[in-house]
Amino acid sequence: MRQLAGLCSLILLVQLSSAQSNTATNAVSEADARQHLNQKIDPVYPPIAAAARIEGEVVISVQIDANGNIASEHAVSGPAMLRQAALDAVKKWQFAPFTANGAAVPVTTTLTVPFHLEHHGPQPTADQEKAAQAWFPLSDKCRNALRAQNQEDSLNLCKQALEMSLKAGDLTSSDQLGRLDSHQLYGHALLMAGRAQEALDQENLAIAEAKKCLTDKDEEYATPFVWRAIVEANLGQGGAALADFQTAEETYRRAIAHLPDMKKIYSQNLASTLKTHAALLDSMGRTADAEKLRAEAAAL
Repeated sequence: MRQLAGLCSLILLVQLSSAQSNTATNAVSEADARQHLNQKIDPVYPPIAAAARIEGEVVISVQIDANGNIASEHAVSGPAMLRQAALDAVKKWQFAPFTANGAAVPVTTTLTVPFHLEHHGPQPTADQEKAAQAWFPLSDKCRNALRAQNQEDSLNLCKQALEMSLKAGDLTSSDQLGRLDSHQLYGHALLMAGRAQEALDQENLAIAEAKKCLTDKDEEYATPFVWRAIVEANLGQGGAALADFQTAEETYRRAIAHLPDMKKIYSQNLASTLKTHAALLDSMGRTADAEKLRAEAAAL
């Protein structure tokens, strides 16, 4: 079992090195992108769409340059009458620069723009807005500490980021995505510190958040299952880990079918998960099954 724990520690470090930017493609999650969002322009509801009572969400694939500006954008799903309004708004959004190895880098992501004819529900309080403003810089510091493998800073900063996310509330799906991310990051810090059972609690909470705001066709739905699998493997719960890897892989496949324009990025995420899954199978002596997964990864 010590051999398996060592394997999972290695997997953790490998995963952390790509958690923010998936270095090979510089792809980031929508939750991460929104925590870097400095300026958001709301879309203008097209009058013809409002008259037709058309509502829904437009999903936009974007490239963000090293300065945090939108370099390109195209709609991949959503009601046709709403797509151009969403594109016109998103191209004006501005982000804090994303970094890798201390340097600003361009990234790709998807952004979801909702259109609702009437707004219902409570508005954020002043305290919630203050917490939300503190949340992003703390999350960024948390990620940097994790990549630097600074155990003490990771635990402190990631816990603070999670606390700010809880204070900010979850009035929107974007808030829920951000909280999902905060639970995961704190879980990573706990696992790095050897507190695997507490890490598992955080990954369970991340999955609960995913079920609130995502579907099993969303690429981001896979991520918390991958992380929970890593923690479960570290705890010696091999069967549970294998099941979570399978859930994540099935989610990636559905996401590729649902958003074919994102196939390149999603396929690379699937390939990475398959290789991690294969490493676990190797540690369990199931080399033939591991080779099948590696073969699938190589074919993507």
